[in-house]
Amino acid sequence: MTVYQPQTAPRPIVHTAAAPAQGVGVPAIPLPPEPQTIEQTGLTLGFLADLALKTLYLRGQMTMGEIASALGLAITGVTDRVMEFLKSERLVEIRGGAGISSASYQFVIVDRGSEKAQEALARSQYVGKAPVPLATYVSAVQRQTISNIHVTPEDLARAFAHMVIPRETLAQLGPAVNSGKSIFLFGPPGNGKTTIAEVLVSLLTGEVVLPYAVEVDQQVIKVFDQVYHRLVLEPAAAERIRYDHRWVISKRPIVMTGGELTRDA
Repeated sequence: MTVYQPQTAPRPIVHTAAAPAQGVGVPAIPLPPEPQTIEQTGLTLGFLADLALKTLYLRGQMTMGEIASALGLAITGVTDRVMEFLKSERLVEIRGGAGISSASYQFVIVDRGSEKAQEALARSQYVGKAPVPLATYVSAVQRQTISNIHVTPEDLARAFAHMVIPRETLAQLGPAVNSGKSIFLFGPPGNGKTTIAEVLVSLLTGEVVLPYAVEVDQQVIKVFDQVYHRLVLEPAAAERIRYDHRWVISKRPIVMTGGELTRDA
């Protein structure tokens, strides 16, 4: 077994994390603040209007609160401005409400709004939480780098206690993990490379926040994948915490891919 650590390797994309302690309602990691204005979302009014219109078109009658939740945005200062714009453009109508709060207003899409929604869907079929700008996502990734995680020799010894592994290999693995860079494990088939990789990612503890989607030049790229991103909080619990709900709190994901390489490859 040989461990090779390239000097110019990019940040690894395979991580894992431990679950938060029992009874902890709010994760210890900093959470992105809730935007109070449309400008603070980093998106344009037109973009958010199209997204709200597509949501209403596909789901039918919705309250202001339901639309805000679907977009992951605050009602006051953001969703209410979006819906007021759509109403002023005669694309939606209010069909009553359960109380005096604007959150209970029932919105329905009208014929002209349906046409606009179909045009918006032709440009982009994405419907879901509002995305975050690409620059914001890149900044968040850089702040959450694993280079801040330090693994001690004792941590390594405990993690590999169930395996028979040469001390020289452990001595190589420790500095490689703490470098925060990519690690290349190579050797003959069946010598434990996959098992070692699984143990290593278990040492990279902590939680991360990532967006449901990012926006690039008015196009949306989905980031959140429920197969690989394991939620730290149930959606109902997360709703009770005030932060930017365009982001999700996840354990560090583990993405395992495989394929044997030949000498020619």
